Amino acid sequence: MKIAVYTIALNEAANAERWANSAVDADYRIVADTGSTDDTVERLTAAGVTVYRIAVRPWRFDDARNAAMALIPPDVDVCCTMDMDRFLEPGWRPKLEAVWAPETTALYCQTVYRSSVDDPAPLRSWPAKNFHHRWRYRFRRPVHEALVFSGETEVAASSSDIVMVEVQDLAKPTRSSYLPLMEVAHREDPDDSQICFWLGRDLMWANQHERAVPLLERYLALPTSKWAEERSEAMRYIARMQRQERLTWLDKARMEAPHRREIWLDLAEEFHGRADWLNLFWAATNGIEKTHRTGSYLDDANCWGFRLYDLGAIASWRLNAMDRAVEWGRAALELDTRNQRLKDNLDFFIRRKEELRASA
Repeated sequence: MKIAVYTIALNEAANAERWANSAVDADYRIVADTGSTDDTVERLTAAGVTVYRIAVRPWRFDDARNAAMALIPPDVDVCCTMDMDRFLEPGWRPKLEAVWAPETTALYCQTVYRSSVDDPAPLRSWPAKNFHHRWRYRFRRPVHEALVFSGETEVAASSSDIVMVEVQDLAKPTRSSYLPLMEVAHREDPDDSQICFWLGRDLMWANQHERAVPLLERYLALPTSKWAEERSEAMRYIARMQRQERLTWLDKARMEAPHRREIWLDLAEEFHGRADWLNLFWAATNGIEKTHRTGSYLDDANCWGFRLYDLGAIASWRLNAMDRAVEWGRAALELDTRNQRLKDNLDFFIRRKEELRASA
């Protein structure tokens, strides 16, 4: 079996050696450089990587990636597409050879997102189709490009033992081009539910709410919009942008994916703002009971901090459930030990509990 690891690159000097070293067990390491002005090319070449300089105008990620794939030698059996801000954990090749069967056309490995190279704690992880057969695959979409199979039957395997780590540089200037490229992608295929969702989300981030809401509503109406986690996320976004209908949309999100803690925190914040203590207690209770993240890219780390316990403790105090107020107040403080407000709240809850006990 011959294996090639390949990608495109633009000003990736900070990641070049790490990428090259993690893929050193491949038979070929190929990079299509799209116009670097730093020493990306020199660093990769010094590490033994084969680098080609290409130009893509107008810029599209799918065209660039397909150009890079075309540079892979024809004797390669398995290709690994790996962005420059990613790297493979050691031992990946024998694991790949063990799981790749003659009929396999693609393989999903585990992609793990970290905040930094030095911090091993995973922020989230998901399976991704990063290994594919040399032939009958192409990238589609000008941005958020998808690897698609053009043959009759795709045979996909998976291995959670093969780990590809991502440490994303969110400050890269190339990200400024994503929104206009998503506009192009949506025009090319208005029924692509994934692009419809991402475009609506990015328009929300750009404060273009009058365009974002109809797109997210269109996403929810598309027949290919079936993933509960993502559907509930679209509903959360609409709730943020339509204040008057916020509770309605959050309730739809809850019914769509009740297992997501994110939704229960949103509901808790809304009930707290309304001083609806009974429903706040209900939302906090349900949210705290959700002890497992979904593992998808939509997981929000902020939902696993102190806030749900904090809100639950406040609701418990308002309802005179002081045992629970103390329990959740203490749990909130344990998650944010320097928060003076949480310290003061816990002291108050303890005193109030003792007062009620003394007067009983």
